[in-house]
This record gives sequence, C-alpha cells and structure tokens, in this order.
Amino acid sequence: MKLVKTLLLVSFSLVMFLSIACEDNKTEDPAPESATLTGLITFTGEWPANGTVAVSLSPTWPPTGAPAASSAISSSDLSNNTYTYTFENVTFGSYASIAISWQDPNDTNPMTNQHTLGAYGGVFPFFTAYGGTDPAEVTVTETEYELTGLDFGADLSLAQP
Repeated sequence: MKLVKTLLLVSFSLVMFLSIACEDNKTEDPAPESATLTGLITFTGEWPANGTVAVSLSPTWPPTGAPAASSAISSSDLSNNTYTYTFENVTFGSYASIAISWQDPNDTNPMTNQHTLGAYGGVFPFFTAYGGTDPAEVTVTETEYELTGLDFGADLSLAQP
C-alpha cells in the first residue's frame, strides 16, 4: 500500500510539474511610453559665420515658449550638406512644427532673434497669410510612435538680420 501511495504521489507531482512547465507564458509587448521622430534636413547656402542653428519640435506655430525638443547643429555635424535629426522620448500629442532656425547673436530680443530657415511641410515665408505655407502638424500616439522620413530643406541664406 505504501508503494501505491508513493507511486501515486510521484505521478501526481510529475503531472503537476509538466502542466506548470508547459503553461503558456506569452507576454504582450508593453505599450510605448513616448515617441521618436526622425528626418533628414538638406541645407543650401553658406553656413552662418556666427549665431546658433537649431532644429526644434514645437507645440505651436509660430513657436512661443520653450520647444518640446530641440538640438543645436554645427556645420561639422553635416554630411554632404545634410543632417539627420532624431527627437526621442517625445510625449504623445500633436505638434505644430518641426523647424530649423538661426539665432541672431546681435539681437537680444527673443521675439525677433530667431529666423526660420526651413520647416517640415512648410514653404517660405512659412505663413499662409504671407504667401507661404505653414509647417505640417505632426501627431504621435501609442499606435503611431515611431515617425520617420520627416525630411525638409533649410535655406541658410535666410540666416541674416
């Protein structure tokens, strides 16, 4: 009888082990917490002798206040007059512009010292009211969280006071 109990206990333990070992442990990928935006900026013209050139992601157009993301660019960052930008850890939402600008070092007024050189989806002078085209809005969500190919041009001849 003791042998039967032992065999029964071993058999039960073996069945439990196999049942647990074969359990489906599929886990879903966690939902993304932020977005990534990438694109290529093609520059024309001569790099400015002074001042800062930067690409920025802004919630408003024209930009007011701090951008959601930005990155300064130097001429040494270019390869064949192009620059690849990447904004990581971007909060989900809609953004009115991805633009590149030059900051005039001789103008201390923050309302007038930024000169737009180019914008994703925009055409100079970058305002529909003045005969140009406003930049294209970019929206990132939990399902659209990796946007690539957000390419545009930048005219360095616009980097003048």
